[in-house]
Amino acid sequence: MKDKKLQIIHVDPEAPASKWAFSGDTIIAVDEIRVRDARTLRNIMNRPTTKATLRIRRNTYSHSRRIKSTVETFVMKHETKLLRAISIYLVCVHVGNLTPPDLTDALGLSVSYDARERLEVVSTRKKGVAAIHLHPGDTIKEVNGHPVASKSMLQYWILASMEANGFVEFLIQCDMDKDTEPDQEMPQDVKAITERQLKTIRSSPNKVQQTRKAILKKHQSPLKTKQTLKICDKVTELPIASDWDEKKLKKVKKGQH
Repeated sequence: MKDKKLQIIHVDPEAPASKWAFSGDTIIAVDEIRVRDARTLRNIMNRPTTKATLRIRRNTYSHSRRIKSTVETFVMKHETKLLRAISIYLVCVHVGNLTPPDLTDALGLSVSYDARERLEVVSTRKKGVAAIHLHPGDTIKEVNGHPVASKSMLQYWILASMEANGFVEFLIQCDMDKDTEPDQEMPQDVKAITERQLKTIRSSPNKVQQTRKAILKKHQSPLKTKQTLKICDKVTELPIASDWDEKKLKKVKKGQH
């Protein structure tokens, strides 16, 4: 902990506070007693007690914003092309005023080079702020608008941004097959046709009977072997909205949705 700012720089993973306090947080009060300096905090901590109520201010947090979804093209040998759907989003990480060693511990981010010599997230520490929105396999394209191609460049721009602004922005590229965006909505034209199809089915006068007979009869006579089969000639036909409303569908180019 930093004495002047009462800022937490390390939390023991085995300590009870490991679930609630994180590196970069500021201690505000202990047992409803306002803590303004390190001496007051030490006096409170030296009291003979088995538990204490800690009030802290969260200084490390992260938020993200989706930019777009697109298709990445790989040109393989013999002019073979491989398409892959990717998602581009912006991650903003806020960390309190920490020194470089403490900042590294607060982020909890490990990177390496992938097969295309790009910076790829290898792992994120469980208690690190980077674990909120960054996942193994993500590619770091830019830091605060600056393209990064090496670990030294990544470290430089992170430290420079943290020192100047107190936060850093990562432009991240990830594979959409990871299902990182389960809340993506369908296009509006498809939703409109689906709603009209549901209205057509619900307003149909010939509704399907909800009650169904059991396949096996409980009291069936073993002597009764003759079965009667009847075929109903009555047909219920429902129109499909996409058949008579295909002009409403928008033409979408390859790789767009």
